Amino acid sequence: MMFKNSLKLLMANFATVWKLLVYKILVLGIMTGLFFIGFSFIQGMDTFVSFWDSIVNFIFSFNVGASIMELLQNALTVFQEFFIFVGDLAVNGTGMFIYYTFIFVLLFPFLWKLSDLAVGETLYGYMASLTKYSFVGAMIRLVGKSCIYSLLTLAIMLPINALIIAGLYGILSLVSFGGFTAIMVPFLIFIYLSAFAGLKIAFFSGWMPAIIVFNCNAVKGLKLGFKAVFRRFFKVLSTSVIIVAVILAINMLFGSFSFIITIPVGSMILLVFQMVMFFGSQGMRYYVDLDTILSPKKLEETDKLKKVKDLI
Repeated sequence: MMFKNSLKLLMANFATVWKLLVYKILVLGIMTGLFFIGFSFIQGMDTFVSFWDSIVNFIFSFNVGASIMELLQNALTVFQEFFIFVGDLAVNGTGMFIYYTFIFVLLFPFLWKLSDLAVGETLYGYMASLTKYSFVGAMIRLVGKSCIYSLLTLAIMLPINALIIAGLYGILSLVSFGGFTAIMVPFLIFIYLSAFAGLKIAFFSGWMPAIIVFNCNAVKGLKLGFKAVFRRFFKVLSTSVIIVAVILAINMLFGSFSFIITIPVGSMILLVFQMVMFFGSQGMRYYVDLDTILSPKKLEETDKLKKVKDLI
């Protein structure tokens, strides 16, 4: 039900997707400009050339219908060439290593998440009273909270994402064994990413909505968000896994050309899902579209039922 209602709300607020796309393109443009500042240094490195060639080969095989084994081997090569390049850069270009670590590991995810509260504000207005808030106006109005929220998100998600990527690399490495083990790798990757990315999304899905709905700071919002999530955790988790699986399936079917759609739409559907989850968890009525108002169970009823189940 959460997935279905999230899709309905996504369609009702699709104009925000285009605004979010413009913001994401702006962020990518900034990162591209910052990347080229040090490009003259790294383009002369043999390890960078090898890394870049591995990326090109992977993208080409991803889009031209190469065999699954070839695609996975190219993906593994990207990882391996990246590690070699980073090691070379750290030793022979320490200044550039620090610079690129800052812009891609710290600045990029910070800017990427900076729009979340603004999107949440526009969704809250629509869901609560069919009011349409300006996305740009919300970005400006919430810039202080957004910066703190984005910084805290960065601090929490950085080690989590690093562990997920490390696990992905470990599974990809199984391709080298060949045989039945290699055949199972694509299925393992799909299950692994759906499960762990879904778990990460579910666990923190109440954070942004709590800040918006209760107009509180990021720290208090995190606590209230956890409370909302654990009130119906398994429903939240299953919906998160479904959303991630659908996004992965679309990208696998249509290649990198689908990224221009799946990136903003995927980002938007996750934010819509968070708001739907939170409204439902709090027992708050909300509009799905112009003609439909949903009335979840009251918060007191939900907590009372939970206590009865615990006693049984």
